[in-house]
Amino acid sequence: MKGSELRQMRVNAGMTQTELASLLGYQIKGKPNKSQIARFENDHQQINPRIEAAIRFYLGEKSGE
Repeated sequence: MKGSELRQMRVNAGMTQTELASLLGYQIKGKPNKSQIARFENDHQQINPRIEAAIRFYLGEKSGE
């Protein structure tokens, strides 16, 4: 999954980076780490297959795919 695909899925689902970070369990000091989602979306970090599957499950359902 490329970052642009993740961004499009997230936007289509009506979610913010913060909401997606919270859903996926990315936290720093107990708060959602939206910068991790930004790193994914900007292709600065590769999305591992387990996280990709969770993204497709959650965002696919929300966006009606």
